[in-house]
Amino acid sequence: MVEAITRPTQIEISKKALKHNVAVVKQTSGADKIFLAVKSNAYGLGLVPTSKAAVAGGVYGLAVAVIDEALALRHERITEPILVLGISQAKYAELMAVQHIMATVVSLSWLKEAAQSLTGEQRLQVSLGVDTGMGRIGFRTRESLAQAITYLQAHKDIFDYVGLATHFAESDSVQTDYFYMQLKRWHDITDGLPEPKYYHVANSGAAMYHADEVPHEVIRVGTVLYGVEPSRGELADGKNLQPVMALRSEMNFVKQLPAGEGISYSHKYTTSGDEWIGTVPIGYGDGWLRKMSGFSVIVDGQYAPIVGQVAMDQLMIKLPHEYPVGTKVTLIGKDGDLENTLEDVAQHANLAPWEIMTGMQDRVHRILVD
Repeated sequence: MVEAITRPTQIEISKKALKHNVAVVKQTSGADKIFLAVKSNAYGLGLVPTSKAAVAGGVYGLAVAVIDEALALRHERITEPILVLGISQAKYAELMAVQHIMATVVSLSWLKEAAQSLTGEQRLQVSLGVDTGMGRIGFRTRESLAQAITYLQAHKDIFDYVGLATHFAESDSVQTDYFYMQLKRWHDITDGLPEPKYYHVANSGAAMYHADEVPHEVIRVGTVLYGVEPSRGELADGKNLQPVMALRSEMNFVKQLPAGEGISYSHKYTTSGDEWIGTVPIGYGDGWLRKMSGFSVIVDGQYAPIVGQVAMDQLMIKLPHEYPVGTKVTLIGKDGDLENTLEDVAQHANLAPWEIMTGMQDRVHRILVD
């Protein structure tokens, strides 16, 4: 998709906030090395700019979902460790080895297939995944995991056993039974087996709320570094975190309408008197959902409600009085004494904050700010 750099709508990525959150997470979790999940376009913030800011802010490595995301980072000369969290096709093993990309491996058969294509020019870095209860991917028995480790150790000419991991399904809730069940399974399956360089278990929730109970020297986190409190206020208020993302635009048209005028499709909003209406160039085609109608953005330190249906490329807001074209509009972020947080937007849309973030389309211009 084309990135719209010629309109004023843009996502701001705060380098200062990201660096601050890295320090907070390290202090809270005791982690020495943090892998930041930058999958799905860095949760919608922008893969390349966010990754560069994260590395500059103290992140040790990056975690992606697919090989293509890792290759995009290597193309930008990012040399830090990169882990692919999902299953990659074995036929790309040599490509991953040459580009120094870690593969998540969850079966012995995958290793045997990959071995056929590896030349030994570079060893493939392997992180073994264990399914302790997520029900997604991973070894489920100690025997199968031990067989894979034995195979890796017997083929050190082409493989480098660097990681062992699991993923918690519920580590950010007051309900902890399932978390402790998974933790027990982890120990039952892995204790006593050879430990690799990256023994990574903790996600955002485990790192923030269970650091003393899980291995935490190496952690994989996402939402918490972006300034989103993982439990959404259930276990912490998140005031020690700083929001990394802001979404801003400008009004490109301002008009006064008399009473009885309909706004946008289906005229679900009709003016009740003389009203100043501003048009903002962002819509559901950018990821600002139609269900955000009625939400209040911030203009000149004052709330201004979205009136009428959000269109694909534009929306309208009711102004307290006339403003000039070019006046800043804050959809997410601070303006004066007011702030719209990701959580505010998520609650209005009845979604999770990370769904709002990842829903931002490539058309929205991303910029790094201090």
